[in-house]
Amino acid sequence: MNIFLFIHLIALGIWAGCVLTEVMLELVLEKLPPESSNLARLHAMIDRFVEIPAILLVAITGGMLLQSAYWDTLLQVKVGLGVTAVFLNTVAAFTVQRRYQSLLSGNEQGYDFWNLWHERTGIGCVLSITGAIVVGGYRLVGAG
Repeated sequence: MNIFLFIHLIALGIWAGCVLTEVMLELVLEKLPPESSNLARLHAMIDRFVEIPAILLVAITGGMLLQSAYWDTLLQVKVGLGVTAVFLNTVAAFTVQRRYQSLLSGNEQGYDFWNLWHERTGIGCVLSITGAIVVGGYRLVGAG
């Protein structure tokens, strides 16, 4: 295993851990009033200080690994899912930050708007990152 693959896998694990943590926070705290749940603040801090740096590392190391990779159908699927996951998580991080800003400014309609868009985008995030991990893992250990 080369250093770029090692860093890629560690960063991917951190990213996936963030996604799972955020899903649990969203499910557990969504029923509480936004002002008292701290959901918007917690999620925004996880995105800003842990998840976004991990996504950047995954994207950079993934690009570096592709330079010497053998392009087969599985790799094309994995890269497609990975790029989708990066894009959707970028959009989701934007909606999370906007939701938090709306909460801070007392804009309840804005909060509800960005919360809805985050929920919609979040489903795609979870599915695409899961798909990329499954296909990448199969390609790494199961396909040869």
